[in-house]
Amino acid sequence: MENTFVYSKENANLGDTIQFKRKKHVINGVVTTLRENTVIVKMDREIAKKLDLPDDQTVVAHKNYVVTERAENDTQPVFVYDGWNSALKA
Repeated sequence: MENTFVYSKENANLGDTIQFKRKKHVINGVVTTLRENTVIVKMDREIAKKLDLPDDQTVVAHKNYVVTERAENDTQPVFVYDGWNSALKA
């Protein structure tokens, strides 16, 4: 079974700005890594400190964010999922 998908029109893509909730705060961040069911998002360091997070990057499930701004990507690479090691990074 081949688990291959291209950039999604519904989900966030690399470089997109998304908005999500964490600890009752609404946070904006930029997608740096795509996974099959999640994205890794880079947020402002001050917000991460305020929320007592260990890093300025966090994992957000596709169902838990909205895309607020699309990045201007000329070419969209294909993401091939092959288990735990799979990720498409900016």
